[in-house]
Amino acid sequence: MRKFLDMHFVLSGKEALELMEEDSFDIVVSDMRMPGMDGAQLLQAVKKRHPETIRIVLTGQADDDATYRAICVAHQFLMKPCEPQVLKNILQRACMLHQLMTHPLLKKAISGIDHLPSLPSIYREIQEKINDPESSVEDVAGIIEKDLGMSAKVLQLVNSAFFGHYKHIESPAKAVHLLGLDIVKSLVLTLGVFSQYEGSAMPGFSLEALWDHSFETAVFARNIMETVTEDKETVDNAFTAGLLHDLGKLVLASNMPDEYGNALEIAVKEKKELRKAEFKVFQTSHAEVGGYLLGIWGLPGDIVEALSFHHRAHQYPGAPFTIPGIISCADMISRKLDPGGCIGPVPVLDETVYGSGEMVSRLREWYSTCKAIKEKGDV
Repeated sequence: MRKFLDMHFVLSGKEALELMEEDSFDIVVSDMRMPGMDGAQLLQAVKKRHPETIRIVLTGQADDDATYRAICVAHQFLMKPCEPQVLKNILQRACMLHQLMTHPLLKKAISGIDHLPSLPSIYREIQEKINDPESSVEDVAGIIEKDLGMSAKVLQLVNSAFFGHYKHIESPAKAVHLLGLDIVKSLVLTLGVFSQYEGSAMPGFSLEALWDHSFETAVFARNIMETVTEDKETVDNAFTAGLLHDLGKLVLASNMPDEYGNALEIAVKEKKELRKAEFKVFQTSHAEVGGYLLGIWGLPGDIVEALSFHHRAHQYPGAPFTIPGIISCADMISRKLDPGGCIGPVPVLDETVYGSGEMVSRLREWYSTCKAIKEKGDV
């Protein structure tokens, strides 16, 4: 790849940090075991000094203490031996994502994130369940699946080669089952990869309202997808994408509260759609922010695309019946059924985006289905 990327190679963490002081780098790929400074220590230093850099670690010991320490500082984990094509694919994807996020301060803030805060009530619930000797993996999975931040983190970990899984996993519940209760307990109690939201009050922003809308969109997406396919995995993936579709709002509110508060104020005062107010402040929106974070965390393409395109269905290059198109529909239906929960004007789904005939008629069926679900109180 030397004809396409400007690459530098060094033999120790110390040399890497010295080189990074002389020039800027988009990506650092580190071995775990090195003389003087291991990979976890290097990536911790890179995160502190150069938070905008995407951090990837290569390790051969899944149960090694240093590898566990890297959980909080590495964006992606690769197991050795690593096939060259796997590394090439990850580097190409990381470079593409880096080019999408043009705002330098925003890129620095997002790349520096190692976990996302959770709804306080759910955080307390997971703490109690983890400390309960009678708790089961099903109990813990049920709690994690309800929360945006926890779901995103377990999916990041289970989709890395760190835990030895070689198939993309898009269900938070399945991720918890694959990780196992002992590992999840270690993540919570020892490494502290989950935390509760402690942001200051922000006019117009409610974490509870964000959770309610996200969960409702997930339920709607799952039910819509059931009318499209009988494949259970695809249906489950639609639920996950719906749950995470507004993750970018949590990223912005918890990491750049002053700037995000400004965007919320613009949306209300100027009667702009929130994503347009976000563009005015950040030169991007919560959709791209969420997609960028999950992209550098290595989550599957369907999830990343669903987040990135749920307000730009007309620009999505794939078929409308796939997960990104379904999430866009579920999100808009949720907003239409509860316009009072929307900041700024309610986004409108442009039916002409989907052409004519079957797709438009299906949209109207889906609206009726989701309305019935909401009226029954099933969300």
